[in-house]
Amino acid sequence: MLTVLIFLSPNVSTTGKLIYAYASYMLWGVGYSFVNIPYGSLGAAMTQNTEDRTSISTFRQIGSLGALFITSVAVMPLLVKFDNPKVGYPVVMGLFAVLGVLWFYICYRNCKERIVIAEAPKEKLTFSSVVKTFITNKPLLTLVLMTIFSISAYNIKSAMLVYFAQYNLGNVELMAYMNFIIIGSSFLGVVFLPKLVKMFGKKQTAMIGFGISVAADLINFMLPSNVYVFTILASIAFIGISIPNGITWALVSDIIDYGEWKSGERKEATTYSLFNFSRKLAQSLSGFLSGIGLGLVGYMPNVAQTAQALIGIKALLLLYPAIALALAMIIIGFLYKLTDQQHAQIVEELQHRN
Repeated sequence: MLTVLIFLSPNVSTTGKLIYAYASYMLWGVGYSFVNIPYGSLGAAMTQNTEDRTSISTFRQIGSLGALFITSVAVMPLLVKFDNPKVGYPVVMGLFAVLGVLWFYICYRNCKERIVIAEAPKEKLTFSSVVKTFITNKPLLTLVLMTIFSISAYNIKSAMLVYFAQYNLGNVELMAYMNFIIIGSSFLGVVFLPKLVKMFGKKQTAMIGFGISVAADLINFMLPSNVYVFTILASIAFIGISIPNGITWALVSDIIDYGEWKSGERKEATTYSLFNFSRKLAQSLSGFLSGIGLGLVGYMPNVAQTAQALIGIKALLLLYPAIALALAMIIIGFLYKLTDQQHAQIVEELQHRN
């Protein structure tokens, strides 16, 4: 219901529409968190086996990319069948919302929590306990910091692609074809994820993915804008970034085990909530940077752009993500100390405790 509400356009003043947009989207965000936080915590509750967690993370990322792929390709063709967009948007989004509820129900019916702690926690959840969980779990702090850079890079790429297609390439309709190839190609990174983790470990595999994406984006930025070259390099970049994005969910589960080992309390929902907050913060940052960045480069809507604006759009699409992902690679490389071997020892000790 909330998904449909955010796509309604009430017949009120401009100020009223703005208030409605803010309120409805905030309510949607709260409702989404109620679903996403327990869902995201399932990986840690289903298994403590590293390979199984990698497989779970792989399937989750495949599902995420699949949803992105379907909506990128299917939404616009469905919308154009309606004469009135005010009717089309709620109807189409309502259809996808119903499908989402159906798939979440299937997930609920077929998931089983297997990690059982010796005694359920008795203390109440307080603000101080949340802060304590955050500041005492160094791997969580590192992952949050890495995520702010990696997710902001991922989202700003998605936001800038339409501007690049319309103004740099001169045809906004190219976006649907490029999305089909770029997002479709990113499945390759996810498919090979379990094998890469088995060969290199989670941390090193994430760094490899970041490195691939950084290199592809930098080369793409330096070359002249050409739809074919751009699409090939952008696809390679998305293959690269899909690897650490997939591994992230397995790392969160490992961090939950680390927190239990260190504090004696297993806080799946709290840990995942803190991590999820960093993703929301990164998404907000990317939206803010998109708007501010377009203003700084001299972008003007629906007119021919200046040479400076075209370079600026390309930099927001490729150069900022390359810098942000390079920082994410440095952060996980130097600050993340929880290795797969250490996690295995932690799990063994937890099993003896419980």
